[in-house]
Amino acid sequence: MKALQVVKYGEIKESLAINEVSKPTIQANDVLIEVKAAAINPIDKLIVLGNLQGMLPIPFPSTIAYDVSGIVVDKGNEVSDFEIGDLVYSRVPQEQMGTIAEFVAVTSVAVSKKPGNISFEEAAGVPLAGLTALQALEYVGIKENDKILIHAGSGGVGSLAIQYAKAKGT
Repeated sequence: MKALQVVKYGEIKESLAINEVSKPTIQANDVLIEVKAAAINPIDKLIVLGNLQGMLPIPFPSTIAYDVSGIVVDKGNEVSDFEIGDLVYSRVPQEQMGTIAEFVAVTSVAVSKKPGNISFEEAAGVPLAGLTALQALEYVGIKENDKILIHAGSGGVGSLAIQYAKAKGT
């Protein structure tokens, strides 16, 4: 299968390559997703540039990205929440990074069923930004009738934070 891989730290043009790699194998709690859409986030650029190598070192080559949507094509023998053919999306864990590929193996606890009213592309754009918004607002403990200011409300994280805050009654 083909995958976009980081082959060295540095400038984007010199550090990425589309390579032929083995299809991932699944563990007992994993699902194998046929990728229909994946998203690149600012963290992916930082990884390629090497700005995070002290915190998130990667071996070379490494397939890049964390957000994905697609179709379950295989599942481990301990997976009960998903069936082959389910439409799903995920922000994959660090150790399973590599969503810009034809297939990705992901622990089933990090996967959700894709809502039927959004496209694969829309679903792939939600996980990291959505989790960032959710975790930030939960961390500060927002509750009904709180007054909050959300900067950059037209961006990915900001727009999702506004929606979450409104749903919480703030």
